[in-house]
Amino acid sequence: MDNSILSDCCTRTIILVALLLSLRTPGSRAFDNLEFRPAAVEPRVLELPRDYRAAERRLLGPFQLCLACKCCAAATPAPVCTTMPCCFAIDCQLPNKPFGVCAFVPKSCNCASCAV
Repeated sequence: MDNSILSDCCTRTIILVALLLSLRTPGSRAFDNLEFRPAAVEPRVLELPRDYRAAERRLLGPFQLCLACKCCAAATPAPVCTTMPCCFAIDCQLPNKPFGVCAFVPKSCNCASCAV
């Protein structure tokens, strides 16, 4: 008698699992009549985290130093020199240098070489 109850329970379980699996198969028509719509999303403004020391900080612009450059043309027998502006800026992304190495690099020069 216990075997018949056990086999009846197993049969019911197998049938139930088969029915559940048949609902999940891609070819089944169980979910064909469902209509899916995108959910409405409200736009919201995200705030940046506030730093408690933000009031103590100074806002610094890019550093630039402009000097008068002496540009000389060396092609003539007597060098002709003129004074032109040459601007240098700090560059910390130098090729073939480790991180953190910075140098003054000419940014805008009206001559090929600046010799102050």
